[in-house]
This record gives sequence, structure tokens and C-alpha cells, in this order.
Amino acid sequence: MLNSSKMNRLSSLLAGGFLLSLTFVGCQQPAKTMDPETRAAKADSVARSRMQMVADSMMNECSSNQAMMVQMKADSLYNAAIAAMPNP
Repeated sequence: MLNSSKMNRLSSLLAGGFLLSLTFVGCQQPAKTMDPETRAAKADSVARSRMQMVADSMMNECSSNQAMMVQMKADSLYNAAIAAMPNP
């Protein structure tokens, strides 16, 4: 009968052997390479999506700034109108 330390050692050896065999099989497969057209198309796609993300972010920032400026101008005009009213 195997005691627990021998059983643990055997389990560790089997697990290590399994991982080593997976590594060996994985290394034997050829690397998947992309042709230049596919690589260029993928790079263009990534670049376009990032540019769109930046453009959307800038548009949101611009809209936010514009809304703030309109509110400031409206407040200024309101305060000027209130100040121009004669006191009763």
C-alpha cells in the first residue's frame, strides 16, 4: 500500500509529466502568421477604432464645455437684466 507522501509525490510527477507533454505538443505546432494584407487590415481596424474613441471623447468634452459656456452666458444676461430693472 502507498502512504500519503508517496501518493502525493506520484500525483505531482503525473501532473508535471502531463504539463510537460502539453508544452512539448504546443511547441511542435507551427506558429500562425498573418499575411501582410491581413496584418495591415487588422492594424487599420485597431487604429480606426481608437481614433473613433478619441474623437467621441473629444466631442463629448466639447459639448460639455459648450453647455457650460451657454449656461454662464445665460446667467450673465439674466443678472444684467435683473440689475437693469428699476427698484420699486
